[in-house]
Amino acid sequence: MFQLIEQENDIYVVKIEMSEVHTLDVPELKEKLQQTIISKGIKKMVIDLSNVKMITSSGIGIFLNINQSLKSGLRLAAPNQEVRKVLELTKVTSVIKVFDTNEMALQSF
Repeated sequence: MFQLIEQENDIYVVKIEMSEVHTLDVPELKEKLQQTIISKGIKKMVIDLSNVKMITSSGIGIFLNINQSLKSGLRLAAPNQEVRKVLELTKVTSVIKVFDTNEMALQSF
């Protein structure tokens, strides 16, 4: 579902390993991400979207929820053109910063 990679300065990268984030996957993904944030005490997170080819609005809702729980400590990285278009159309980009690469997202903290 996802891979967690700890970086320097207590920043974590979550690499989503699903190619499609569908409505049916959302409850499990959301629960696992929230459990990970709580158990690790995560305050800053980059979600790597490079493997995601398609996302639904409920998938986007996960990001908004996590961003709120991390007090805007979330960055999205490496979305393809289709996913980026959905993020822009749903105005997620006005709430969560989106970067072309993980490195750029990490440097933004």
